[in-house]
Formats: sequence, C-alpha cells, structure tokens
Amino acid sequence: MSEALLNVGYGYGFVLGLGAAFALVMSLITKVLSKYGGQVQNSERFSTASRNVNSGLIASSTVSAWTWPATLLAAGTWSYSHGIMGGFMYGVGGTIQITLFVFLAIQIKLRAPSAHTVSECFSIRYGRAGHCIYLCYCVATNILVSSLLLLGGSQAFSAATGMHTVAASFLLPLGVMVYTALGGLKATFISDWIHTVVIYVILLVSCYTIYCSSSLIGSPAKMYELLKEVQEIFPSETGSSYLSFRDKEMMLLTWTVMLGGLSSVFGDPGYSQRAIASDAKSVFYGYIMGAICWWIIPGSLGLSAGLACRALLTNPASVTYPRELSSSEVNSALPVIYGLAAIFGRSGATAGLVMVFMSVTSATSAELIAFSSVTTYDVYRTYINPSASGVQLVRVGHLAVIGFSLFMAVLSTIFNYIGVTSGWLLSFVGIVLSPEVSAVILTLFWNKITKTALIIGAPMGTLSGVVCWIGATYSFADGVVDKNTVMLSEATFVGNIVALVSTPIYICLISFIFPEEEFDLTSYNRIALGDDIDEEEKTALIVNEKEKRTLWIQSWWCLAINVFILIGCYIIIPCALYGSGHDLSKGSFTALIVVFLIWLLLAALYIILYPLWQGRHAIRSIIESMLGKNPIQRNIAQELEDKEFVEIVSVKYQSKK
Repeated sequence: MSEALLNVGYGYGFVLGLGAAFALVMSLITKVLSKYGGQVQNSERFSTASRNVNSGLIASSTVSAWTWPATLLAAGTWSYSHGIMGGFMYGVGGTIQITLFVFLAIQIKLRAPSAHTVSECFSIRYGRAGHCIYLCYCVATNILVSSLLLLGGSQAFSAATGMHTVAASFLLPLGVMVYTALGGLKATFISDWIHTVVIYVILLVSCYTIYCSSSLIGSPAKMYELLKEVQEIFPSETGSSYLSFRDKEMMLLTWTVMLGGLSSVFGDPGYSQRAIASDAKSVFYGYIMGAICWWIIPGSLGLSAGLACRALLTNPASVTYPRELSSSEVNSALPVIYGLAAIFGRSGATAGLVMVFMSVTSATSAELIAFSSVTTYDVYRTYINPSASGVQLVRVGHLAVIGFSLFMAVLSTIFNYIGVTSGWLLSFVGIVLSPEVSAVILTLFWNKITKTALIIGAPMGTLSGVVCWIGATYSFADGVVDKNTVMLSEATFVGNIVALVSTPIYICLISFIFPEEEFDLTSYNRIALGDDIDEEEKTALIVNEKEKRTLWIQSWWCLAINVFILIGCYIIIPCALYGSGHDLSKGSFTALIVVFLIWLLLAALYIILYPLWQGRHAIRSIIESMLGKNPIQRNIAQELEDKEFVEIVSVKYQSKK
C-alpha cells in the first residue's frame, strides 16, 4: 500500500478541530433555541423534537442519516471496480430501502402517534417477552450500524492520513457526543442539515469540475474514451467492461447489500425516530424527497470520483501511477480519495476526508440519540422506574449517549483488530438482523400476528439465514469456510435472502396454527408521556381525521413510487442492460452524466434552501426575540393545563399488569 496522501496532522486536525467546532456551534444553537425560542429541553423534546419537524428538515436528516462512510466510499469503490454499474446500483439499491420504509413511517403516525420508539409498540402488544425479543434485534442493529460507521470512518482516516485507527475510533464520536447530549434530537436535525450542506457543496464542486472544466477529463466524452483505453490495460477482474452492465458479481453484490440493508433501515431506531419527530403531514414528503436527494450522492460520486480514479490510472496524475490500486487499497475504500486527489491534488484528498468526517459524525449523532431513546423508554421506564419523572428521563438519556459513545468506539476497535472491514460487516448485518423487518411490518400492519409467532419466528429466521449462509459458503468455496470465503457474493446473497424471506413464513404459519385474540394497536395505544410535556408537544400528538385521510392517500402514492423504483429502476433497466451485454454508446453515457449533474444541482438546492424557507418564521421570531422585540414568556396557567393533560392521556405501564 502506498504512503498516506495526507500527514497525520490532517487526521487529528479534522477529528479534534472540526469536532470541537461543531460541538461548540451546536451547543450555542441549542442555547439560543432554549432562551429565545422557548424550546426548553424536556424529556419529550429531547427524544422526539416535539413531533412537529417539517418535511425539509426530515429530508435533510434522512439524507444525512443514510449517508454513511460506506455510502461515499463503497459507491466509489464499486464504480472503480465495476464501472458505471457500481455507483448506479448502489444508489438505487439504497433508495429502495428508504422509500419502502415510508410505509412504516406513515403507519407509525397513524397507529402510534404518541410513541417515542417503535419498540414501545411491541411492549404494549406482546408484553415483556415479545418486547425483549424485538429489543434484542433493535439494539443489535443500533450497535452494529454504529460500529460500521466508526469502522469505515476510522479506517478511511487511517488509510488517508496515517492516523491510528484506535485514536480515530475514540475521537470521532467525541464532539458528536457533546452536542447530542446537550441538544437532543432537535440538535441532531440541525446538525444533519449543516453536515449535508457541506457534503453537497463538495459534491457539486467535484462533479462539475471533473466533467466540465478539469484539464484531465473535462467532459463526459473524454471520460468515455479514457474508460475505453484503461479497459485494455487494466481490465476488470470480473471480465466485464467498465461501460457495461453485464457484471454478475455486481448484480449479486447489490442485491445482497440491498436486502441486508433493509434491517438497517426498518430495525434501526434512528429511522423510526425521524418518523416520530415529523409533523404528520410532512412524513411522506420528508422521506420521499430525502430518498430522491440521497440517491444522487452515491450515484454522482461513483460516476465522478470513482470512475476518475479508474480512468486516470494511465495518467501520471494518478496517485498509484503507473500501477492500479492494490487489493488492500481497494478494501480500504480509497478510490474516492485517490480519484479526487488525481483531479485536485492534496486539496481533493482533503475534501474527500471532510465528506467522510461529515458522514461519520452526522450518522453517528442519529445512532446516539436513537440508542438513548430506546434505553430511556424501553429499558429504564419500562422495567426499572415506570413512574420516572421528565428530569430523570432526560438524565438517563444523557448517560446513555455518553455510555454508548464509548461502547461503539471499543467495538469498532475490536472489529478493526480482528480484521473486519466495513464491506464485510455490511454484508453480514442482514443475515443476522433481517427478521426484524418482518416483525416490524407485521406488527404495524397485521392484527392477527401473535406473541408466540414473534418469539419463535424471528429467531428461527436468523438461524435459517446463518445456516444457509454457512452451507452456501461450503458449497461455493469447495468446502473451505473461513473469514474470507464466507464473504463470497453467492453465499452472502443466499444468507440474506433466506433470513429475510423465511421469517414472515414462520410468523404467519405459527400465527395461524396457534391463533390468539386480534390486537388493534390504534385502539389500544397505552404509551406514557413525560410529565414535563408542554403545549407545543401536546398539540403535535393529535392526528386529526383530515391528516389521517391524507396519510392513507399518501400510502397509495408510496406504493406507486416503490413499484416504479423497484420494478423499473432496479429490476427492468439493469436486467435489460445486463441481457444486452453491450457497452453504453458515447451518446448514452453522456446523457446519463448530464442527467446526474442536473439531478445533483436540484437536490442540493432543495436540501440547502427548502429547510430554511420552511423555518423562516421561526428564524425571524428567534431573531426578534434576541433583539427584544418579541420576548418569549412562560404561561403558568398553560403549564398547569399541560400537566392535567399528561395525567389524562398517560397510562402507566404498571396498569397493564
């Protein structure tokens, strides 16, 4: 492996300097919101952001939460190794996971508008046993996703700067821990927007420079010609052309990651928490626009920096000239960093590292607040202190953020030392955790699912996936089963699809064989609220009939969108191009790049400007309050009314017993 592009000072400068800067800025914003916006940090606001977040912030937060280091680095690596198919398939595969989740987000608003976590729905429906089963999956998802984020980020920092991976693992979440603990979910949303703006700005500069003004490439036609030339000198390991979709390895890899990644969305409390925090009328638009705007990030980065790294291998500007990247460099997901360095020099590598830093910290903040909510409401209040006050809930939330930050750093370090890469973990997660996808869907959509079916069916799905994964490895690797062979594309694909498909079969069969009384979650919503709830949060709990009708209509729109993306963009188009076996023509390639460049610009404008437009009144009100023109005053009578409201609608879990 070649020497690190940047010296170790860059690594520590980013991790400590930028981390401290963001912690300071977010702490100040939280203070301003509290003092001049009347948003005092209580238990409900800390975990749910008052349940009234607009679609613009939901969209930017969805983009931020799903823009992992793997999104940036793996998309570029796939494009470097597999050509134009890599970034395209990574983008559409990840988008499907988000758009499918919209069904669940809408159901959360319809069936459990007062929930703090999805796990609470399992508690009131299945009791302690069913709740604990799902909680194990939920927390495992939280832990593995968080470790995946830190693992990918620390390995990228180590490879690009020479920074020690242990130091990166412990220092990267440090600043995030501070502002997440101080500001809660609201601070996470604002932080997500800032992080996403930075990523889009770097992407715009990179993509438009590569295809419009770079002296090395400068146009889609030139990129096309360079890929043709490099195919002759450094052919793809899979034997396919970099301008073709005929790549069996890539097809298996994208389906494996997509199926496995469903658990990372449906089971990750960070995603459901955005649905809980969203205003009822904003949840659909927020997630759909977030998915569309996210799609372009891996797609454009793969088609620009990833392809540039491959196309310039024969140019002295290439970091590895005159050789191609080694397997260790590819496994470290360096094509994006190297591609940007070839175009922009050291500043390009620095920009790439900034994007990685933004992706690690923003997604980590979402995981921290998600784990905090699960710990606070599903563990502490459910089993330790059912009558906990709002102050106690906030204190537990703060401790959970701090404790989980340290835990995920330790686990990331362990994974790094035993040789686990982010790609390995990305393929493995779905095999173990996919059963929670069916558990969540059936719980929210099907009244006949039983507690017995959940307790038996979900673990059986995991067991089936693991057994078939090992069996497929033994078959495809000629009897050799080890850390490397279990990651064969065929084996991981089998494991993921068996775990995902077998679980609903087990659950439905057991539910029909051993039926229990039907359970309608909408008429039995027994979720306790904090005793410190305020007027704003009380109002957001009410989903009126008009909003319910809108949510049902949006469910049908969601179905149409998913059919279009899944069937059209993810199955028909790739399969048709795969079947043709031909390279894209220069005109088709140019058209593809032009569409992606326009799409990137529109997505960036939406994410950057629309949240500001939606929040213009709140921003103006805060500014006026800071200038003394519109001071925030507490209404004591209203506070008393709020407490009475809590006593009426909050039914403690003990009463169920």
